Amino acid sequence: MADDVERIPQHRHCLNCNKAFVGDGRYCSEACENGRVSELKKKRNNLLIVWGIAVAIMVVAIVCSL
Repeated sequence: MADDVERIPQHRHCLNCNKAFVGDGRYCSEACENGRVSELKKKRNNLLIVWGIAVAIMVVAIVCSL
């Protein structure tokens, strides 16, 4: 019965597109890696903007309460 089972070769899944691939690294291609890096930079920049706005609102609230 165990001989009837088809074996799947060792593989990884791309962190960007989640496709299975055989090889080293975290991404299936350079295009996926570049896309993921730019996506992470965009998310980081958006988070920094939100933090900056939150700090500005807190400063304004503190100054107005004095």
